[in-house]
Amino acid sequence: MFSSNWMSTRFRVSQQLLAALVILIAVVTVLELPRPYPTWLTVGPVPVNPELVVPGVLGLVALLEPLHEGLAVSSIVVGVVGSVTLWLAAMSLYALYASSAGGVFWGGFFTLLSGVALASLLFVRSVVQQGRRAVS
Repeated sequence: MFSSNWMSTRFRVSQQLLAALVILIAVVTVLELPRPYPTWLTVGPVPVNPELVVPGVLGLVALLEPLHEGLAVSSIVVGVVGSVTLWLAAMSLYALYASSAGGVFWGGFFTLLSGVALASLLFVRSVVQQGRRAVS
């Protein structure tokens, strides 16, 4: 029904959009700009923290890359950084919602930092691949 090239393009576009969204959330968070959402979004009664969920989803998509693109050095590196990002997001969500202890919550910072690293890696790899295609 759909060609493999079309699915590959769709996969790459979804990765790039998620990466751009992670960068946007990081900029809004770090610069303390007014947020487009006045409070956390909710799914039913559960609040959804975009600083944790969006990098986690990007990490999950990055884990799917070696399955989609095949094993290569770049896909393995993206998969490793994606697994770290997904793990940080999952542990941070757990700590945020299941923990009853007080204190400063650093999970969002580390998850967002890992998500920015993953997004940057995806953007750099995309530029390198475009350069290789232009030379060929």
